[in-house]
Amino acid sequence: MIYRKLTVPSFSAMRAELEQSTATKILEPIRYWDTEWPNIKPISPTLYSFINSKRKTLIRHCRFYLTPPNGILPPHIDGSTAERSPLSLIVPIVGFENTKMTWYDNSPDNFEDHKTFGYTTARTKNPMMLTKIEETVIDTLTFVRTDVVHAISNPNPTCRLILSIRFNFSKETGHNFDEVFDLADL
Repeated sequence: MIYRKLTVPSFSAMRAELEQSTATKILEPIRYWDTEWPNIKPISPTLYSFINSKRKTLIRHCRFYLTPPNGILPPHIDGSTAERSPLSLIVPIVGFENTKMTWYDNSPDNFEDHKTFGYTTARTKNPMMLTKIEETVIDTLTFVRTDVVHAISNPNPTCRLILSIRFNFSKETGHNFDEVFDLADL
């Protein structure tokens, strides 16, 4: 499964809390900023409580990402060609309407490591070799595969802001959504 949208009744409250707490930050000329998981509690107690009630493992990383108006994030995988980051829980905050996340099939020899946002990502050498396999608008809390080539397009005249929550993983575990999160009733 490439992605899984979650049905969370309190999503509107989570989004409103995050929107209010990031209103001035999104005006800064930045593309992302990191925060520790405990720092989410005061800015979105609803999200913090929900995630803590469902997670099965520790949270290793939280990052807010801005995609500029009419902007893109080119095809890539999260992590390097040698060590990929398998999944993320995306929380859309503002400007997510009409923005698409697209996943692609790619030949293993069509990658090169590239520094993006201070981290190594594996980008495709030749985008013409990609074959689209899935696409969706991330309009609610959504688990996504980040170890499969993916891209973001924001056709809107406003910024898209999301929070990416990443869970601990190892070679043996943490590669499937249900290994890191209780998905019952969602």
